[in-house]
Amino acid sequence: MRKIHLTPEIIFKLYDIKKPEKIDFAFSFDYKNLALKALTCFKNPKKIINFSGLVFWQADYKDKKIVISYGGSYAPDTAIGTEFLCFLGAGKILRIGLCGGLKKEMEIGDLIVADSILDYTGVTKFYPAKLKISSSLNEKIKKIFEGYKIYCGKVCSTDALFRESQIFIKKIKDKNCVAIEMALSGFFKVASFYKKEASSLLVVSDNLITQELGFREKKLFERLNIVIKKIPQFL
Repeated sequence: MRKIHLTPEIIFKLYDIKKPEKIDFAFSFDYKNLALKALTCFKNPKKIINFSGLVFWQADYKDKKIVISYGGSYAPDTAIGTEFLCFLGAGKILRIGLCGGLKKEMEIGDLIVADSILDYTGVTKFYPAKLKISSSLNEKIKKIFEGYKIYCGKVCSTDALFRESQIFIKKIKDKNCVAIEMALSGFFKVASFYKKEASSLLVVSDNLITQELGFREKKLFERLNIVIKKIPQFL
C-alpha cells in the first residue's frame, strides 16, 4: 500500500512521461501568459506535462537546464505546482507574480520581495516544515533590479480574494505586512518541506490603502515585461 495516494512521481509513471535528467533552476509564474512570455527568453522549449491546468516546460539557457511553469494562482494549486517543481529536481525556485500593496506610497509596478509570510491559507498545515526563504536569492533579486523601487518585508497570503475588508487590511498592516497575495504560503511551505532554495518577486498590481486598481494599466505590463526579460540573469 502506498504511503501517499498520489504524488508527481506516480503521475509521471501513469502517463509514461520521462523526467528530465537535470534541472538547474525553476521559475514558477502565477499566470500562464507570463510563463509563455518567459519561454521566449530561452532555447529549445519543450512541454513536460500539463496537469490539472498547471503547465511545465523545460528549456535551455547556455549550459543550464531550466523549468518554466504556470505553477498555480492560489495556495492549494501552487502547492501542487511546487510539488512538481521539487520532483523535477530543481534546487532553486523563483516565484514571480502579482500582489496588492499595503503602503500608501506604493505605486503600480513597484517590486516586492518577501522575507517572511503571514499565512491565512489552509494547505500549509499539510507540510510540517519551518517556512524558509532564501536570503541569497533575495539579495540576487535586489542586485538584478537595482535602480527599481523595491520593498522587502512580510507578505500576507490569503485564500479569500473578495474578503479583503478594511478590518482585515488593518489587521495585517498592524502585523507589518507590506503586501498581500494568494499563493506564497503554499509555494514556500512546499519548497521548505523538500529543502529547496526558494525566493519570490512580486509586482504591485493594486494598492489596498489608496484603493488604486492597476490590473489594466500600461505601466503594470511594462514592468512585467522588464521582469521577464531579466530572469536569465538568475542563471
